[in-house]
Amino acid sequence: MSIPRAKLLDRLAGSLLIRALLPARWLRDLLSDDRPLQGVREIVVTKFWGIGNVALLIPVLDDLKRRYPGARLSVVTLEINRSLFEGVADRIWTVRMKPLDCAVRDLVRAGTALRRLDIDLAIDFEHYVRTSQPLLFLSGARQIIAFDTAGLNRATLADVRVPYDNERHASEGYLDLARAAGVRRAHYEAGGLAPTVDAQRSVDALLEPHAAAEAPLVVLHPGSGDNFPGRRWPTRRFGLLARRLIDERGARVAVTAGAGEADLVREVVEASERPLLDLAGKLTLDELVALLARSDLLVANDTGPVHLASALGVPVLGLYGPNTPALYGPLSANSRAFYEPPPCSPCMTNFNYKTSRCLNPVCIRAIQLDTVAQAALRRLDRAERRRGSGA
Repeated sequence: MSIPRAKLLDRLAGSLLIRALLPARWLRDLLSDDRPLQGVREIVVTKFWGIGNVALLIPVLDDLKRRYPGARLSVVTLEINRSLFEGVADRIWTVRMKPLDCAVRDLVRAGTALRRLDIDLAIDFEHYVRTSQPLLFLSGARQIIAFDTAGLNRATLADVRVPYDNERHASEGYLDLARAAGVRRAHYEAGGLAPTVDAQRSVDALLEPHAAAEAPLVVLHPGSGDNFPGRRWPTRRFGLLARRLIDERGARVAVTAGAGEADLVREVVEASERPLLDLAGKLTLDELVALLARSDLLVANDTGPVHLASALGVPVLGLYGPNTPALYGPLSANSRAFYEPPPCSPCMTNFNYKTSRCLNPVCIRAIQLDTVAQAALRRLDRAERRRGSGA
């Protein structure tokens, strides 16, 4: 099941479930004794969409665990995100995207398991997904906290509704939900992500045959997943950028992509006319994290690796058009977001399920190759100076 189809199903089925459960919500309000939460022992959070969103969420979950050190933290997420939550959550229930009957069975299984936990606190970190709300309501959680995103009517089953603010970075929004749960932190701090030893070894083996180890390593990510290809900077520009980084700085350039995006990597390699490391379909999520941790720079479209690299402290040059970096820009030091918006941008927002029907994404194409190349060269020079000083 593709992301667009999953969004459509959630929009339809999630809305019906919320409406069907509203009478139970009202009855619960009538019968509730409104006693304050004391001695929180079981916490559950939901976060389905987006590897990048999960990377942004991990420091917030660490804050939540420090606030309630005696509580067990459970997570319901997509199967692809599992490894990012390992070491953070005490329990993880995952939902497979394919086929549809698997997704339904996994949701039912997770809901049944949550019902047995006697949950004190549930936090829904989705901005627009509706299915997470019935799941948490049916878990019997004593208190549910969720984003109230204008126009989506998705938070009517929640006890505490935090207004979604489209003017603030997504990371600060996640922290708003945690503050509603009692976390005391003034500002978001990126981090909380580290590569595994096994993944580091695998990546070192991949990198070893490709140029000298002291050469700067740049990762290019020309993909955007299957949620609107209009977020993609032209592959030819990625290829020409790789050529300049190799010719002018002797860089090693690795090109990554998501499932079904091998053709994009091939186009980048062909346009570069240089020996790039093609890693399309060759990395697990853990290995992608390890590769980014080894790199000096990531150049990527507005998609998950931007936030993985930010959490690792790696400089990022992020390319934005249909979405705005005000919400999802890179957070690591020495990073930069490129954004040349026409009046119609952003057209992908959390108010419209991050969906766009644009057939001519001039916004992303407005970002010029030379502008990105100059920024990339400056960052490689800084990385070289740091290596030279032993920092």
